[in-house]
Amino acid sequence: MINSMPYQEPIPGGQYSDDAGQATLDDNAAIRLDSAIPYYYQLLEYMTRKIHTGEWKAGQKLPSEQELCDFFGVSRTVVRQALNNLVNDNLVVTHKGRGSYVAPKKNVLKLMQSMSGFYEDAVARGQTVGTQVLALQVLPADDELAEFLEIKEGDPVIKLRRLRSINGEAVVVVNTFIPERLCPNLVNEDMSDKSLYRLLSEKYNLRIAQGIRVIESVNAAPDIAELLGIPSGAALTLLKSVGRLEDGTPLEYFISWHRGDRSRFTVQLVNMP
Repeated sequence: MINSMPYQEPIPGGQYSDDAGQATLDDNAAIRLDSAIPYYYQLLEYMTRKIHTGEWKAGQKLPSEQELCDFFGVSRTVVRQALNNLVNDNLVVTHKGRGSYVAPKKNVLKLMQSMSGFYEDAVARGQTVGTQVLALQVLPADDELAEFLEIKEGDPVIKLRRLRSINGEAVVVVNTFIPERLCPNLVNEDMSDKSLYRLLSEKYNLRIAQGIRVIESVNAAPDIAELLGIPSGAALTLLKSVGRLEDGTPLEYFISWHRGDRSRFTVQLVNMP
């Protein structure tokens, strides 16, 4: 017995408005009723292909369960099983009483393949990065910052707080801390729509050679939720990272809050002898 589709709230901001139009069906022979391949799997393959090729675009409403049944000549159980798989694969979201919609693509960030930053990862995928600088100031290191940056408590550090967006949509809030002695003029830089890592490398000859990143699942505090345009308490992925120079000196400590509905992280694994 197939359960009904899981309920997922749409992301605030109207991404799932019917104004985006409806995905169209164009090949009722896509499901071969005389095939040994399960009907739900054939339907799943058809719909997945439509989404991956961009024929069905993010935000578009899918045909109703009944429309899918009538078009392909299959049962509602078949349709629901295919839709369940699409929801589990984060390709489709459902909204109670309104139907199913093509989900926006998640931003894939690499954690272990390289020490590249958010800006480099997004640009490499052909996306447009936006940055709102919320704070750029010098402050004394508290005990936590002193521990991570291996400096004395009270030593000056530069704090850079940014709201980063991809293709016009806010996706992450980042707090970055750097010992002021390593790049004292950084506090005077214009960090709008600029790669911090590139600036550190090209202007200050500072390059992160190694580091460690910790991943946690958290709920959005009210201030973070407001910045990201999501409900308070919504799921976030929290990253904490220390990046070091070639000689092991800590260059930066950052904390970033990524929207859970817009981010996916990949980790490369190796078999160590």
